[in-house]
Amino acid sequence: MKQNKISGGKKLSRPSGSKCLVALGAVVSCGLLFMNSTHGALAQKGSDSRSGEAPARALVIKAGKILTMAGPVLENGLVLIENGKIKAVGKDIKIPGGAEIIDEPEGWVLPGLIDAQSSLGLADESGRSENEELSDPNVAQLNVIDGLNPFDRRIAQARAAGITAALVTPGRRSVIGGQMAAVRLKGKTADDMVLLSPAGMKFSIGEGPKQAFGEKGRLPSTRMGNVYVIRQALLEAKEYAEKWAGYEKKLAEAKRAKKDLSEIQAPKRDLKLEALARVVRGELKAFIECYRMDDIGAALRLVDEFNLKAVLVGCAEGYLLAEEIARRKIPVIVGPYGIGPKRTETERVEIGNAAKLHRAGVKVVLQSEVQYGLGTLEELPLVAALAVRGGLPEEEALKAITINAAEVIGVSDRLGSLEPGKEADLVIFSGHPLDYRSRVRRVLLAGEQIFQKRE
Repeated sequence: MKQNKISGGKKLSRPSGSKCLVALGAVVSCGLLFMNSTHGALAQKGSDSRSGEAPARALVIKAGKILTMAGPVLENGLVLIENGKIKAVGKDIKIPGGAEIIDEPEGWVLPGLIDAQSSLGLADESGRSENEELSDPNVAQLNVIDGLNPFDRRIAQARAAGITAALVTPGRRSVIGGQMAAVRLKGKTADDMVLLSPAGMKFSIGEGPKQAFGEKGRLPSTRMGNVYVIRQALLEAKEYAEKWAGYEKKLAEAKRAKKDLSEIQAPKRDLKLEALARVVRGELKAFIECYRMDDIGAALRLVDEFNLKAVLVGCAEGYLLAEEIARRKIPVIVGPYGIGPKRTETERVEIGNAAKLHRAGVKVVLQSEVQYGLGTLEELPLVAALAVRGGLPEEEALKAITINAAEVIGVSDRLGSLEPGKEADLVIFSGHPLDYRSRVRRVLLAGEQIFQKRE
């Protein structure tokens, strides 16, 4: 790490004899003047005292390539960071005096990667997963934040792979698994890490719930059962929302008429329906995990029936219904192409899936699916590289693990691109991020270096 040096100082000679007394007197006089001027400055409320602000902590990154995800690639550019936020990105940036400088002439800088389907933090001390509550097929009342472990060992692993944020989500075996949260991978408490909570509601259609509950002789044991559980829950949530809307309307009318409010009874609170009411009102996104074409079709019918603000997750056969997905302007989070073991639901996955979805006009986000044993966190750029091999434009593949992911999970105002005002979360690769030979050299969160590869 290179730093600016303070220059221009001169070596002073030591005075002797009577000159020492003169020098000593000068020092004393200067000292008194300094004390008086300091006292006056403190007594007078100047602009610095009024603001009470500490000097900005400046950091400058110099790199061969800067991928802002908000414009063209910047050659031999600079990123200026002040107090954990991006101040400027460009070539002709004035470097503040005393700024710390990270010089990576061969490095490729881009925003911190985002894992858009993650179980990070949902593990106990022994590493056992706690991302699924299987006591009931509908546990919409649960929030992953209440089980988030900031000291999950996999968080450090993810950061070392260049991942700085994640959408933490329940697993795939509950039909309605609970509320998700967008987090930054930094902090000692769940509250420190949270960017957005809840960030969405997790739904699952397919083999997962069938296996979890069908084997116990419980509903659902079929795909029809999966959809029924969701439809019934959303209908009840819609009725619940209407009851509360009616109560609030009566309350407002009574206040305007100055009537007795004690006679107006509020509906009984139900945490499960309260959470789902936000989904049917369009306040909370429905993340629907579905892989096969029949499950995707069922998800689209639910979206139409309840006018859901939806995201399709998994979507292995999405290319077969790409136009239908695009027509509804539904983004997708798609998984690996050929990494790890295949499931029944991913037998017909194609390497061109993401490319075909993109060409149809669908916003694509890529995920590693590490929580299901498919690939590892380190393979998120490799998943993007395989999507490029399948026909997805290179720029879109990079967006799919940065800005697109930030937009879909609801945090693009803070993350996903290198622009002034956003959090200084970024990763520096040794070469092109999609080249299998490239390695993560440095990772910064809020302008603080949290990982550096040892040479």
